[in-house]
Amino acid sequence: MNGNKNLTYLGVLSVVAVAGLSSCDKLPFKSVDADGAEANEPTREKALPFDNRDYSFGYWKNGMRKHRDDSSADVLSIETGYFGLEVDVAKLQDAKFGFFNDSLDYNEALAADGKRMELLKPAELLVELEHEGNVYRAFTSRAAREREQGKRFQSTRMWESARLAQYFDIQKLEFKDAEGKALGVDATLNIQTWPDSLAISAELEPAIDYKTGPEEGIVGNGLCVSEKSIEIPHEAGMENETFTFEAWIKIPERKFNSSNGWILAKNHHESFDGNFGFMFGHMQATAVMNIGGKANRHYLRSGGHSVLPDKWHHYALSYDGETMRFFLDGRERQSKKIGRPRKTSNGVMRIGQRPDGHGAINEVVVDQIRMWNRVLPVNELRQHTHHPGKLSNRNGLTYENNFEDGSKIERPAWKNATMRVALKTEGNDWKTEHLVEGDWKVGETQKLILNCDWEKKDYSDVKVTTSMKLNELPAVEFRKDYGCFVSLVNRPKRDFKKGYTDIRAYDELDIVVQASSKKNVPFMMEMFDPANVTGVCPILCDEHGVPTGIPVQLSKNWHEAHMGPYSRFYVLLPASAEEKKYKLRMPYGFYGTLPTTHHAQLSLVGYGGNGRWDQLGIGCWGETYCMDMDMSCVDVVVTDVRMLMARDGKEGKKWGWTDAGWGGDWLGLKDGKGQKHLFNGLKTAYIAHGPCLTEVHYDGYYGAERQVDVASTVRTLRTDDHARTFTTMKYVFDKPVDAKGWLFKMGRTSGYITPKIAYGNVDGLIKEHDVPEGLKLNEEFVKPTTLQGEGPWWVSFPGAHSKLRKEWGTGYRALVIRSYKAVIGGKEYTNPTVSFPMFRWSEGQKPNLDCLLTAPEGVTEFQPGDSVEFDVQWITLPRQADDYYGPNESFRKHVTENPASWVTTHREAVKNNLKVDVSGGSLLHSYPVIVKANQQDEIVVDIQGGTGYVPIRFEGLHEGSGYSLYQVVDGKEVKLDQSAHGNDFWQTDYDTKSNSFKFSYNLPLDDVASSKWVLRRDQ
Repeated sequence: MNGNKNLTYLGVLSVVAVAGLSSCDKLPFKSVDADGAEANEPTREKALPFDNRDYSFGYWKNGMRKHRDDSSADVLSIETGYFGLEVDVAKLQDAKFGFFNDSLDYNEALAADGKRMELLKPAELLVELEHEGNVYRAFTSRAAREREQGKRFQSTRMWESARLAQYFDIQKLEFKDAEGKALGVDATLNIQTWPDSLAISAELEPAIDYKTGPEEGIVGNGLCVSEKSIEIPHEAGMENETFTFEAWIKIPERKFNSSNGWILAKNHHESFDGNFGFMFGHMQATAVMNIGGKANRHYLRSGGHSVLPDKWHHYALSYDGETMRFFLDGRERQSKKIGRPRKTSNGVMRIGQRPDGHGAINEVVVDQIRMWNRVLPVNELRQHTHHPGKLSNRNGLTYENNFEDGSKIERPAWKNATMRVALKTEGNDWKTEHLVEGDWKVGETQKLILNCDWEKKDYSDVKVTTSMKLNELPAVEFRKDYGCFVSLVNRPKRDFKKGYTDIRAYDELDIVVQASSKKNVPFMMEMFDPANVTGVCPILCDEHGVPTGIPVQLSKNWHEAHMGPYSRFYVLLPASAEEKKYKLRMPYGFYGTLPTTHHAQLSLVGYGGNGRWDQLGIGCWGETYCMDMDMSCVDVVVTDVRMLMARDGKEGKKWGWTDAGWGGDWLGLKDGKGQKHLFNGLKTAYIAHGPCLTEVHYDGYYGAERQVDVASTVRTLRTDDHARTFTTMKYVFDKPVDAKGWLFKMGRTSGYITPKIAYGNVDGLIKEHDVPEGLKLNEEFVKPTTLQGEGPWWVSFPGAHSKLRKEWGTGYRALVIRSYKAVIGGKEYTNPTVSFPMFRWSEGQKPNLDCLLTAPEGVTEFQPGDSVEFDVQWITLPRQADDYYGPNESFRKHVTENPASWVTTHREAVKNNLKVDVSGGSLLHSYPVIVKANQQDEIVVDIQGGTGYVPIRFEGLHEGSGYSLYQVVDGKEVKLDQSAHGNDFWQTDYDTKSNSFKFSYNLPLDDVASSKWVLRRDQ
């Protein structure tokens, strides 16, 4: 591989598919220290009982987002320190599996890309159902059909995927027998792993084959529309000037993500005077009404994720001559005052399509359509929702259709069917089966779990108990499907406020674990209704609340409406014959006296896309910075970008979501067909998820032919002034690539206005522009320009803001380029080049510019061996001091004196251009400050400069506790203490390879020209 890999090739790597070793290719690796030196220190006893191999990855071997002409297989790769598994979603039986006998650690395996996986051996993955003498076998999945048809590839879903555990499911498996006969089945394959365990499970039930015609309703029969819509002729009772129109509606799961349009409506189309009805799309319902014709269309929406697949929902639209109201499931979702009489019409009613028969057909099941000549009060609507078969008051009912004609719908059932799941490899034949006796009916899901237990692990001697203040928790259970002990915390009681507020208290789960012998116990806490799911950072502490450094996987979801917001925290708990007590601490808004930070894997299940989405946050007031790393939703990396502790003016609401301009990207170069190079084989390593300094590494390729090697590190910090996201990047070009495009992008924001741009260097402003209205789309307002002078360089959008009228703070973005080096054709470039193209208009023709970090001026193509590396810092800023409600008075004073000014960006660039001197250690990185210990008792760090809370990390420490950090003030040492609840202002991380600890702190460096800090082992 290329120079961006932190590895040298020397040892031996192999994969074995059986218990003993087999012949294999030689792929040598040797680990090095962070500064490039080989480790030579004497072997010490393990501080924590973890193996270098206690990690895992889940990723798409050939990328998740692809262009239509990319015919590479869609292979889900599960790679741990112990084994590898590959599953082709189009050829489910043709899996690959093998054990690894190398000792690569987390970072080394990341940098090795997919090399180990290339050595996996063929395996057979079987999911079968035997029914009436026929054996049906899963052979492909809906994900494969999505790819074939060019649809959104999202039916393989990522639930959890980070450092320890992987949980993916492959939906809608297709089955056939040996003669090719298909089985009507609703089937999902689940793959759940820990570093040294694998569970494969299948969930099956008889499927409904939806077709246009009678179908099971909410009560009795209903009506289904699938391949063609159904017209219901006009009747007099269908129309009233004041009315309530209601119906029960279900969107079948198989078309849920693709449905978008009319599902039940009357009178021609939405621009026709008198049109009304319901639409569905993007997991929400919409009520529509036209009063006045043409542009007098009115839409009321139920809100995102309010509609679930295969679930009946009650829809109701009412109009009293003044106000239009939309109810879903008995609850008012939106209303709008219109204030004009409604004109009735005699057009047809249509199910599953626009009333005039134009447009897409949407699969839907309806029941109990009713029209009333009065506005039903909310208590009646709730009664209809809770008791769908009963009407206590029929006064004013002018039309009703319950679709009860014909005989009762009978569902298919399987009788005495047998399920089987197996994984056959060289030397292993794992299998299980289950007979479902009697009738197996629609709606009855059966789950069969296969545990591939090659080590014959026995946890019968393990006892785990948990407790939580104010709560009675259920007993901890070992879940075979998850392969771990699970503690369920469901909607816990708390003695502190939750939600969007300044949460300064913590949830704490006390854990007691015991085993007859020393072992690491896989454990997961599943919490439904966290105090605020947008910002939570789990820390495993000892019983006194001292952080242990044991990694905890942070996975969560707030999109799945049926489950509600939840967090799943995975950890390996060291256990022994003596009881060990731990405290799983969960800060939300604040950790100690400062807002906490975190970098989480956020599941998109329930939202759509279903790939890897990483959410960075400071505090618990919405996202701070998000990345769509699988590009499963959009074709850029950077998505939501927001501010810290900002509001809409002095009277604006605190502790809520903000906006600082959506969008950005990493590499944006195209192939010979004009198609953007997309990620390929990208792996992610969650090194530290917070709460003081996060660190996540990404490694893989761009391009279907792996034209560009990419390696990146992303960090964010605990602070109280403004948000900062650090990205270090290195691209190495393996094949010729057109240089037109970008190396990094800030922008692609809809509804954003950029009245000014400014750019400069360490000395100050190079140029500021007032951006005129009326620019042409994609016009380069500023053509590629090399930023002269010494770095750090910077770019700012002073005063930029969203045009969306939301009641939250809207601010602007800026970029600090702290270092830059490109080597192209043997020539070195050390000054970055930027351009500012017009993205799209806002509010008429007001400007909305992007900022692109581009190839150096004059470079038109990258050749093999060329490289580009840079270190950038994305910051978000309030436009005026009244928009900032945080406690940092130095920052507030600055913004008061410099509203919406480039000076704020320059302040960040220059003041955090730190000069750092270290005694007793080696400086690895200057901002954030990262120091490697050369001695254990004392390390002295002198810092010139600083603003905000500057993160500092000390690495290579032999002990996980017993250190204190001091600031030298006027010759006296003052111990740093930012605690609020005790032991809660530093971060501890353990590195298995070096058998050492890292301590991270956040130093208050506002208005300090220089400072001295001493890390000392306590006596």
